[in-house]
Amino acid sequence: MPIAENQHWREELKSNGLETGNPLSAKIKITEVQHVIWHRITQPGYLKSCHPFCANIEVNKWPGKGSHDKITYFSGREYDRYFVEWLEGVGYDIELGQHPNQTSRVKWRITPVSGIVCDFTIEVIPYLKLNLTDEKKREYQSRLFGPNLQHYLDCVVKGVEYWIRTGKTVQMDQFGYNPLYSE
Repeated sequence: MPIAENQHWREELKSNGLETGNPLSAKIKITEVQHVIWHRITQPGYLKSCHPFCANIEVNKWPGKGSHDKITYFSGREYDRYFVEWLEGVGYDIELGQHPNQTSRVKWRITPVSGIVCDFTIEVIPYLKLNLTDEKKREYQSRLFGPNLQHYLDCVVKGVEYWIRTGKTVQMDQFGYNPLYSE
């Protein structure tokens, strides 16, 4: 039975002068049972083990809804991650940036396919300012939520799969260089 997700956040965005843009996502099959994947991706600081662009992760509050950490990429970029939904055993939603200056919602999901295989998906939904012209919104999405972000997502899901399958820490740029997040 599917988990009911809180969609109230979309209405809240509008009251803050924001709307959602076109989402990007990456999906990979992981040969492991759902609860093991969940256990691994809910450990504090887990990104250092599975993320090919993560230089550092600072955990400020953990676990559950209300968790907060800060990721620093090899490029020097930093994002505060606020966990706004925590769906036990299934995934979580993260907002990047602090209210009212959030830039996107990121959904991590585990979906069982069979007893020992799950789909693992990361979806990024950009937040756009309502008062921008359609052209400015397209430019913003193209620049920050285009091919470089798609490559980033593809690399991150590969990193999670590799780490869960092998138990080995993912190396910097293991699945390719990214101009926004690599050193």
